[in-house]
Amino acid sequence: MGFLLSPYGRVSRRGFWLGYVLTFVVLLVGAYFADEALTRDAPIRLPDLLEPLQWALDIVGGPVTLAVIVLIPWVATMMVLKRLHDRGFSGLILVWKGIVVLGLCWLAFSAHTFIPGPMGMTVEIIAAVVAVLMVLRLVVIVLLLAGQDGENRFGADPLERR
Repeated sequence: MGFLLSPYGRVSRRGFWLGYVLTFVVLLVGAYFADEALTRDAPIRLPDLLEPLQWALDIVGGPVTLAVIVLIPWVATMMVLKRLHDRGFSGLILVWKGIVVLGLCWLAFSAHTFIPGPMGMTVEIIAAVVAVLMVLRLVVIVLLLAGQDGENRFGADPLERR
């Protein structure tokens, strides 16, 4: 579990796919069957204090699946961070990209409110295209490109035979 929860170190593409993607697929399938066993007799109702969260439990199907889904954003961020480390990038690039993409998304949805006419629509389209290209670049770096050979400032090469 430390591998999935820690922001330190590096992970290879294979480690990313097997250690993260496959792990979460197995966890979600297992959570589904666990929730089916738990809710076979009657659906689970949350206590009155947690009643506002009942909708989330109803959507996902049960408490085990909900717990796995709550973990996914943190673990996904840690794994993307480790893939960036494997390529030699600092985690600050992820923060920078997140801020810029959020700003571009805001601009893509709201430029028409403060830029009148066709120019507002043009700004929205350009902002949306740039945001999509930034996300695609990150996806290519994380999912497709090999890491740096040998040790880098973030740790040992995950592909080295020990």
